[in-house]
Amino acid sequence: MDEPSKSRSQGLKLLRRFVFERSDQAGEPTPSPRESTDAPATAGTPESVRRSPRERALSALRSPGTAMTAVLVVLALVNALVTDRLGGTLAGGRLLPTADLATTWSDYLSAWHAVGGGTGSPASPSLVVLALLGSVLGGPSVVVTALMLFGVPLAGLSAYLATRAINASPLRRALVACAYALLPVAAISAGQGRLDVVVAHVLVPPLLAGIAAVIHRSDGQWLGTACLTAFGLAVLGAFAPAVHLSLIVLALLAHVLVTGNGLRGRRRAAGLVALVLLSVACLLPWPVLLLSHPEVLVHGLGARVVEQPASVLLAALSPDGSAVGAFGVLLVLAAILALAICWDARMLAGAGVALLGWLAAVVIGTVSTEPLTGGVASPGWTGGPLVLVAAGCAWIVLVAKMPALSRKIAAPVLVVGLLALGAASATGGASGPLQVHQAAPATGSRLVLDPGPQPARLITGSGPRFGDDDLAPAGTAADWLRQVDEDLRSDDSARVRRALAAVGARGADHVIVPANSRLPELAYDMVVDDGRLTGPGRELRLLLPATPVKLVGPDLSRQAQTEPGPAPEARPLPVGAELPSFTVRISEGGTGRALVLGAENEPGWYATVNGKRVPLATAWGHQVAVPLPQQAAEVQVGYTELPRTTLLVVQAAVVLFTVIAAIPGRHRRGVTAPR
Repeated sequence: MDEPSKSRSQGLKLLRRFVFERSDQAGEPTPSPRESTDAPATAGTPESVRRSPRERALSALRSPGTAMTAVLVVLALVNALVTDRLGGTLAGGRLLPTADLATTWSDYLSAWHAVGGGTGSPASPSLVVLALLGSVLGGPSVVVTALMLFGVPLAGLSAYLATRAINASPLRRALVACAYALLPVAAISAGQGRLDVVVAHVLVPPLLAGIAAVIHRSDGQWLGTACLTAFGLAVLGAFAPAVHLSLIVLALLAHVLVTGNGLRGRRRAAGLVALVLLSVACLLPWPVLLLSHPEVLVHGLGARVVEQPASVLLAALSPDGSAVGAFGVLLVLAAILALAICWDARMLAGAGVALLGWLAAVVIGTVSTEPLTGGVASPGWTGGPLVLVAAGCAWIVLVAKMPALSRKIAAPVLVVGLLALGAASATGGASGPLQVHQAAPATGSRLVLDPGPQPARLITGSGPRFGDDDLAPAGTAADWLRQVDEDLRSDDSARVRRALAAVGARGADHVIVPANSRLPELAYDMVVDDGRLTGPGRELRLLLPATPVKLVGPDLSRQAQTEPGPAPEARPLPVGAELPSFTVRISEGGTGRALVLGAENEPGWYATVNGKRVPLATAWGHQVAVPLPQQAAEVQVGYTELPRTTLLVVQAAVVLFTVIAAIPGRHRRGVTAPR
């Protein structure tokens, strides 16, 4: 063999050895000879400790993980520019517009929310995560935009860092992390505004690594590891409760299947208890709502949509049954080949993660339930569980020890596979409805008839915003909206007029109907067409008193106690007050009059007349009514904040304890924690 051929052969052997064999430091770049001689050598001291901070920084910049992250960032920027998604608040699909920082904090801390007729349901903890990050990064909308546009490089970086404890070279870790980051299921979910899947895509790899560390760690740092993982699980649960639950089940199964005795077993059990309880307690009182509304586990968080049942392409990691999503089968095939060619017991963990993810995807993709706020019953989106499947497949590929023949053909196949995944990811993400949202001016309350199959939506202010569709409706609010929607879509003039009177009693002053609606003709003297177009519909103004607080006389008050809704000719007196808390002066009047609030009568409302607590009544079958005396009086109405404040204090205490316990402590001199 001539000299050039011999040199090329030696170069290929060195490349294959670097990619497929373990480096000297598991999960860390092997230092060059020059780096290893610059720092003073100390017997028994690891190389990573002997290197100076400057050398470690240069080594990190030259690492394959840095190169992979840079490439993925460039791809994300190109996709954002091509799809014109830079330069504003993103919304579309399942992603509702994000409010400013002050409004986001207020939405999370408030005990009562003026959504869907009003509800005292606890807000989603995703709001507090966005508020905390937005306080540092420039607002919740900046956080959401960064996640939606740069979720791919963030997922790649998190997967690369999470695999440091695995016996594989940095280049191999970077290639597998890149394949995981370019999953079409994640890109398709991002294009459709599914923030929960994007967050799961970023957090699942480090959380799997944290659960593995809790199961295997037995040194003095076990509590910190458990608390750090519990905090990450809580953040994941704030956006993707189904994936959160799947990881808890996975941790419990791992505890049962992996043997542990003595001190190690006791510490592992304690770490597992801390992992489960703290990750749930950090989300209080949201887990209580999940117990009473398990449909949230199926549909997840975000705007209500009608999903399609899962197809057989679920096995190919395609959540929507599309050919683009089916490119995820490349990662599945790689895992199957690794299992068939180079079986190793270490692959069992990855296989277990993948199987659990597929099982969860089948359940979510086939079980049909109504959304939390009511609507058409449909299955859920399988993107979150499929992220678990992809993480398990990547785990299998990463720990596989390929034979020499497989290594020779792996490089070109890997390049082609990554290019195919990148193209599919870009195509899937660009095809979604996610776009820059143009903020609408804040207006009063209005009822919107959905042009599709969803029931009507009662909107207050500028429109629905992030977190509104994650609030459980109070009492019969969802049934009331469904009935009003059916009445307004009917051809019966009497039904339409009664429904409009009920809408006015809830404080709505406008109704937005589809362009072809006959409602103006059927209602005639109750609405007027302003001539303004709102998307695919037109806006009608109600010619009724439409304030959220109204004063009804004795006769109308007696009707309100017995009738399911006001008559079209009823004309209560509007009161200038805003819910939920207000104080008004009432002049003398007839016996039996009352204040009627445009809110559901649920526990938490209270009223005082001249400083004395008075019992509340029910108006029109479901609204709050405050009986008034005959003489003049000062009336104060409010919604109690005490239960919500108490739960917030408990939640803050648990989060503070978890964060403090997660801070890594100092190792004792001469003692090295096991890897």
